[in-house]
Amino acid sequence: MRFSTRLANSLLSHHEVVSARIHAGLDGVRIGHLSDLHVRAGLKPRRLHQAVELLNELRPDLVALTGDYVCRSPRPLPELTAALRKLGAPAYAVLGNHDHWSDAPAVRRALERAGVEVLQNEHRVVRAGKAAIHLVGVDDSVTGHDDPERAFDGVPPGATCVTLSHDPKSADHLHAFNPALILSGHTHGGQVFIRKITPFISRRVGLKYLAGFFEVNGAVLYVNRGLGASVPIRFRAPCEVSHLTLRSAAA
Repeated sequence: MRFSTRLANSLLSHHEVVSARIHAGLDGVRIGHLSDLHVRAGLKPRRLHQAVELLNELRPDLVALTGDYVCRSPRPLPELTAALRKLGAPAYAVLGNHDHWSDAPAVRRALERAGVEVLQNEHRVVRAGKAAIHLVGVDDSVTGHDDPERAFDGVPPGATCVTLSHDPKSADHLHAFNPALILSGHTHGGQVFIRKITPFISRRVGLKYLAGFFEVNGAVLYVNRGLGASVPIRFRAPCEVSHLTLRSAAA
């Protein structure tokens, strides 16, 4: 497996993910990825609308949303719904720790009102390209709502699995289900990134997957830096809209 990155502007990054676990019929399928919106607490609605517009211009086959749409209150949810309703591609989401701490049922309803399908320990078969993706949504592990066995139940052996899970640490046990790609967020890329110091502190507190690509026992993990933050301060950990193209090693 291998992966590459190309920066398009300060917000958007393009990536290619090559893996033998990706079906040849899915070669070229594109996924937009947003995470950690933290609407109002760390993200102005204008930035969220800009992110949606960027994805709509790229026309991905699907959009993945990996949690933390609010921070400490469900009050900004109408703004979230208004922005995500404009997504032009089918969108799928999992919840994050802040969503559960705020009001998980309300967050789910807000996403569904925007036409986003929320996956809480369940999966969907999504036709894309010339084959199918088994899109697996694992609920938040930080708050103990994850149930990967239930989420992967019924996924056939050898299927191309793209897994959404808010906390990247979950990759340490999700790899056992043989996903091709795991999409996560949660870390904000360290939020305040000081070379050597931030990675050291992050490892000490258990954040070993800080941002970008990692190989975890055969699975590709991608950690999105997110659009917002629980505390609206960023330094050398810029906001991110990611655009991933699947490449089959067999193609």
